[in-house]
Formats: sequence, structure tokens, C-alpha cells
Amino acid sequence: MTEQTQPSPREHHFYVAIAKFLFHHPEHGIVSARDPIKIKDAERYGLSPLLLYGLTVAGLPIRRMTFTPVDQPKAFRDVLLDAWRNAEGLRGRPDILRINRHLATASPELVGEMAKIGVQVEVADAREKSLPASLRSAQDASRWLLRKHDGSDRSLTGSIQALCWYAQVDHDFRARDGHRGVNSREVEDRIQQWMTLPAQVPEQTVAGGLDWEPGPWLSSWETSLPPDQPRYFNHDGFDGCTWLLTGKKAPEDIVEDDDFWADSDYDNAAEIAKNLVARWPKPPAEIAKCAGISLRELQWFTSGKAPLDLHARFDLEALLGIEYDERIGEYVGIGPYVLMASKPLALKEVYEAISNGGDACPCEIVPRQGAADPSWRYVLINTYGEPPSIVMAPRGVKITERLPDLLMNYDGIKSVTPEFYRDVVSTCARACREPTANIREMKDFAKRYEAHWASCAWRPE
Repeated sequence: MTEQTQPSPREHHFYVAIAKFLFHHPEHGIVSARDPIKIKDAERYGLSPLLLYGLTVAGLPIRRMTFTPVDQPKAFRDVLLDAWRNAEGLRGRPDILRINRHLATASPELVGEMAKIGVQVEVADAREKSLPASLRSAQDASRWLLRKHDGSDRSLTGSIQALCWYAQVDHDFRARDGHRGVNSREVEDRIQQWMTLPAQVPEQTVAGGLDWEPGPWLSSWETSLPPDQPRYFNHDGFDGCTWLLTGKKAPEDIVEDDDFWADSDYDNAAEIAKNLVARWPKPPAEIAKCAGISLRELQWFTSGKAPLDLHARFDLEALLGIEYDERIGEYVGIGPYVLMASKPLALKEVYEAISNGGDACPCEIVPRQGAADPSWRYVLINTYGEPPSIVMAPRGVKITERLPDLLMNYDGIKSVTPEFYRDVVSTCARACREPTANIREMKDFAKRYEAHWASCAWRPE
């Protein structure tokens, strides 16, 4: 006689946070921010933050969200019971309710309250990935809830009622038919199985007072945001929603054309820096330190999220060998460099930039006599009339085998004198000691062989 398998326990993720993308404005109603904005910065635009409460079925794209003003929070107990009674896709109460440590600390009585209705509360540890992922997914999805602002009531109460209604509609759609054609067949099958479970609807209880203590953890996502940039309101005529967009609103009386010179002041320094940092022999944290900025400031700058202080930018450009080329109206990396081969796209873009679109004959060098470096392969980028750069590629990794495809006009493997090979290896070793040594060592290397490359692309003998 075979034992009957026990059904897996039902599990919901419960999370609460200040919404990253949704705010209320007295004139526009609910406003969606295209990029996250700090609460204090949002206040300058007349925006008030909202609280997001969410429940997600563990392992499935089924969730239910609701919202309140930050200064009018709902009791956890009331949010949970309302969702379990009215959100069909949740199938009633779960067996396990997973929360983070902040919710557990904010509501010490939640464990006991849930135990009374047969729900076991479990606190996720710091290594838990699925619970934070459920919160991030809900935050991202929330900005698209209010598809059409068809109501005339833009008050705080009226706007939140409309937002919650759309959140319920979104839940109902995704729980019934919204998953079709979106997820894998395996996920679709699991959703179908989940929806066949009988609903464990809890009994209605008398609402009590607030059962949790709000705290700074509600807006912990603010710590990773860059300094605020100019923003403006934009009314979307298609769906009637209002967005807070990053940037400066173009004057309505200026009509853009396709003039060739329209982009002559295009600032591509951040893009150049991003590719160089990805190929630099030293890690980004050390580059940032040498430039007198934090790693986060470097990341914000290279991703285009925030500008650098003018002096810091000059220092970073000097460190990375970035200069403005008036002939083409853009910034360029002039080098010469020692570059590390790890990310294919960044390597390809840096190579094409320093070789003026592939105007070079890059080749791997090996010693005519003696053994080659057992750890690294060295590719000489011998551009026409410019100092050479060197690509260091670790042996045995996939990108090293792709170098002929990534480096335009690749000229194969060339044998060189043992003395020259040793000079390349030692130059690269010195260039890798600190961020500021890279260009310095390569310039010294170029001077030693200036006669070879000054008039043409030097081919090692």
C-alpha cells in the first residue's frame, strides 16, 4: 500500500513599503515617476508618498496590492484578511506567511494573531531572495496600474480608491487569464493547479487599531538613489495618466529638426568612462578612490543617473585618458591603455574607439624562443600613427577565443623577440599595480618603440 502524498503547504509573501514610483498630487491625482525619487525631493513637486501593501503567492506571478496614504496606514491584520477574503487568486489564507525582519519587529503581535486562524508566520533570513524579489516586482508593476484616469476626483481619497480598484482588476485578470502566453508552460500549469485549490477563506473579524509601528525601513530603497535631477510633469494623452519624467521639458515653441550639428554638443563622456572602467586592470572601487569619488558616485555617473562635480569629472577624465575631440564634437578615449578582456561588448566598443573604427591590425604576440606567459595572452593593438595599446586576455576563458571576432581586422598570432615579449609582460604587470599606472606605463612603453609606430601601424618583427 503506497502512502498518500501530502499536499505542499500554501505560502504567501507579505511585504509593506513606501511606493517607489507612485505619488499623489493635488492637481494631477496619482502620478507615476519614471525613475525613483527620494521622498524629500518629491515634496518639492507637491507629491505625497503612498504606502504599498502586497501579497504574492510564493513561486507564482499572482499578487494582490493595495495602497493608503503614508500618514493613514492600515493594520496588517485588516490588509491580510481583506486580501484573503476578496482576492480570488490568493485562494484564501495560506499555511505559511513569509515576512521580513522589519515587519516582524514592527508588529510583534502578528505571529500570535495569525496563529489563531491557522497561519504560521515565518521570518525570512538575510539570504532569502524570493521575498525581496516579490517586493521589487510589485514596486515595478505598480506604476502601470492606473492605465486610465477616467475619474474627475483627483483628491487623495478619490485617487487612492481608483488606484486600489485598478489593483484589484489587475489581480483578477492575472489570476484568471492574464498568465496565458506570458509565462512558460511549466508556470502556466502550476498556476492552473494553484487555482484549483479550495479557497481557505478566514472568518470576518472585528477591526481593531493599528497593529504595527512604521519606521525608516519603509523607504530603505532611497539609500541607493542618485542625487535628484530636474524633472517635469507630462500628461499622457493616450491613457490619460500623468508621469513625472526625468530631464528638462523641451520648450513647446521649439521644433526639432535633423540638422547635422544638432548633436554637436553631445556629452558621451559617461558612456566612454563606463566602457573603460569595465576594461581597466583595477576594479571600479579603486578607480573611484583615485578620482576622489565614491564607488556609488562613479556608478551613477557611468550609468547616466547623475553628473559628477566638475573637478571630480576632470580628475576621472584625466585618469581614464578621456578628452574632447572638437573635430567630431564628442569625447574620446585617447589612451594608450592596458585593457582587460572580460566583457565582449565593452571591449569591442573600446577597441573600435581607440582604433578609429578598426583602423588597426591587432595581433597576439608570442615569444620566438622560450615559454609564453601561462596565465595571460597579450594582443597588441597597433593603430596607425598612434601609440599602441595592449589587451590582456586570461587563458582558458570563452572571451579569449572570441578575440578574432571582437577585434576588427585581427591579424593572427605574431612571434616577437623574447626581449620585446618580456617588456610587454612587465609593462602590463606595472600597469596593473594601481589605476593611475595604466596610461603612464603605456606611454613609457610607446616611447621606447616610438620609431616603430609613429608613421604607420607597427607590425612586430
